[in-house]
Amino acid sequence: MRPALCSALAPSIPPPCGRRIERAGCDVELCVHATRIMEAIRLIHLGARAGLVCQLTKLEKSTANRLYRQLCGAPSPPGQTPFTDTWYRENDVRMLQATLVWRLHQRLVQTERSAARIVINVYEAYTRLVREPQLDLTHTVFVPRLVAMETWHERVCGFCGMTYLSAVDSNSAACPGCRLYHLHRCHQCGSPMEPQSRGRRRTVCGHCGNTHNGGARH
Repeated sequence: MRPALCSALAPSIPPPCGRRIERAGCDVELCVHATRIMEAIRLIHLGARAGLVCQLTKLEKSTANRLYRQLCGAPSPPGQTPFTDTWYRENDVRMLQATLVWRLHQRLVQTERSAARIVINVYEAYTRLVREPQLDLTHTVFVPRLVAMETWHERVCGFCGMTYLSAVDSNSAACPGCRLYHLHRCHQCGSPMEPQSRGRRRTVCGHCGNTHNGGARH
């Protein structure tokens, strides 16, 4: 079967037992294997390497490697999954989108979907909701793991009151969204902060006189 045809059929073909494809728990061995193959195909088309496919679908490594080669025409590239949160914390946009991924994961993990199907649905929803996604599939998968490892936890923003993901060693009182919003706005009144001479950002608001506009990112 051609890869283009596989891509079109994989999300829509029902399992042999007739159960809905996003539901887990079928007792028919061949049906379970067929469902894992379809999930593996979708994961590969979304950018997963063979190693990640093995982790999520529980397929044999040789099966995942062979499937990747047949679908992509080349062996699966080497590489490790992330093991720290350094990449996410490099900018607030990544952290903001990581919080969105976590919210989606929390909603779907309560359903009867398999681990692979949850990842597929989370990533598809995330890439549809965000105009310029920063997280690839591998970094999307690692977000819930950072919470499970207690590297990240939920915190309430001191500005908007929304909960967001934050590193346990962070002392910031603002969520990534508010930090981005206040990057060039007054933290007190929300007025735009006009740049000083030589392009420097002002730390004193010209409207309300607030002098604490330089500490939003700390």
